[in-house]
Amino acid sequence: MSTAPRYIPHYTLDDYNRWEGDWELIDGVAISMSPSPFGPHERIVAELSRQILNQVHEHHCECRVYTNLDWIISDDTVVRPDVMVVCGEQPQRHLERAPIVAVEVLSESTRSRDLIAKRTLYRENKVGYYLIIDPVDRSVQVVTDSGEVTINAESPLTLQLDRDCEIQVKLTGHFD
Repeated sequence: MSTAPRYIPHYTLDDYNRWEGDWELIDGVAISMSPSPFGPHERIVAELSRQILNQVHEHHCECRVYTNLDWIISDDTVVRPDVMVVCGEQPQRHLERAPIVAVEVLSESTRSRDLIAKRTLYRENKVGYYLIIDPVDRSVQVVTDSGEVTINAESPLTLQLDRDCEIQVKLTGHFD
């Protein structure tokens, strides 16, 4: 074994706040978020956001939809899910508590991070629903504290956002 010390940087929120560009920070590891997502990814994000927003308004839910907001989990972990739903008190700056819904749309560059690291991170931080949308096989993995299920993305998905707010979304036809 080498006697030379190993240097592995461990970044914090202070470091993160000084960086230019788009980054996430998971357990002190900096992750570049470039290049930006491609068309199919953004169409899914836009459609899902639209449907959730419409349902939230229709059902008079005390929730809001965010598509580009940092969630500061801890001093060394900041993520930016593709879509988040936050109920109750709304953030004035970045989100500093778990959203009721966090959505990631898989892409080649984010697939393993979304399926492994973020699945664990979101479960540990008590996200109500973690939706992992796979545009390739047109499926949605729904991860909750009571388990996981994979459904066809064209099937309706019911989400209980709070005690008085249940919505239903469907991604039919938005993968091309």
